[in-house]
Amino acid sequence: MKSFLHPCLRALCALLLTLGALHARGADFFDTSAPEVPFRIGARIGVNTSNLTLDKNIFDRWNENSWGTGFDIGAVADIALRDYLVIQPGFFFQSRSGNHTYVNMVTTPEGTAEMIQYGHRRSYAFNIPVVCSIRFNLSDDVRWSVDAGPYISLILKNSLSSTLYVPAGTEAGVTGIEPRKFDAGLKFGTGLNILGHYYLGVHYWAGATHPWKDSAAGGASKAWSFTLGYDF
Repeated sequence: MKSFLHPCLRALCALLLTLGALHARGADFFDTSAPEVPFRIGARIGVNTSNLTLDKNIFDRWNENSWGTGFDIGAVADIALRDYLVIQPGFFFQSRSGNHTYVNMVTTPEGTAEMIQYGHRRSYAFNIPVVCSIRFNLSDDVRWSVDAGPYISLILKNSLSSTLYVPAGTEAGVTGIEPRKFDAGLKFGTGLNILGHYYLGVHYWAGATHPWKDSAAGGASKAWSFTLGYDF
């Protein structure tokens, strides 16, 4: 995951520095005047990578929840208070996925042995973020936004497929750790608007609630989303 994110973040920083050089002429970098367009809507589509973790002490030997992929599709509304200050509510349909591997030690007639469970998780949800967006003019045609704000997530469906390897002489089933139907947290990130209409953004979704029905399972919900859009 780190090897994937670091090149992306370096490329984004390089792009921002390059676009910053365009500010030699044109609009004020930080414009505090009244907005020319106080309200507009935009369409968004993108991909994400997410993870849903457990506390490491839940299983004896191994507990790994890997990052998976998904998609986002939705819409946002820009409510401009000033040219530089925008409140942006959004509504997204989002899928997330991930793989898991759990290993426990169990007692058998011959002693102890490993019980191994692995599988795949996928979920679908409605996500509703409301972020405060600070806008900067890199040039007449390019605006840079820095966003942060809360979100809530209403999970529509969780599906889990698991395979279980049980040592001979034991009776055990798939561990029933179920995700919750609700999540809430903080969304923050950055984006570019080009030529007044075309949008490119990257955001991090940091869950702030217990992601599992059993709060003793601990863990966290987290995701990166990479989004393209068009502002009308």
